[in-house]
Amino acid sequence: MIEAVIAIGVLAVVIPMVCGTLVEAGKCGQASQAESRSSWMIRACMDEIRASRQGHPRFFTATTSGQTVPPTGEVWALAFAADGQPLGKLSPTHYTNGTRELDGKAVRYIALIDSVMLPAKPGIIPLLGIHIALEYPAPLPLAQRRKLDFHTLMP
Repeated sequence: MIEAVIAIGVLAVVIPMVCGTLVEAGKCGQASQAESRSSWMIRACMDEIRASRQGHPRFFTATTSGQTVPPTGEVWALAFAADGQPLGKLSPTHYTNGTRELDGKAVRYIALIDSVMLPAKPGIIPLLGIHIALEYPAPLPLAQRRKLDFHTLMP
């Protein structure tokens, strides 16, 4: 009888520890996948910003040089599949609340794009400070998603 009580006590301590370890392993796996695919997703975001500047964006509105992205009043959130391929623009509601799919395709990652115009000195081309936040998993609400932040400059 005492052996059974001791065994149950040991299991009561060990099982939660094992479950916690499995959860953390899953989070690490998600993080490594996001980091592995981030170079493709960030490149797609930068390509979209360049296309917007040239007047032919694929997902968002056209912008001009000297204008921040997104234009005032807009949210630029781009959905990505598990393999890092862009799926399309998310509405502000889908960005905030999370989304499982877009146009029938599963969404795994969300990239939020924003920028700020940096002060320029006379005779120097003004630079746009771009911030891209890669967030995952996409189905979770904004406050619960994990993020990878990327920063760059663009003339």
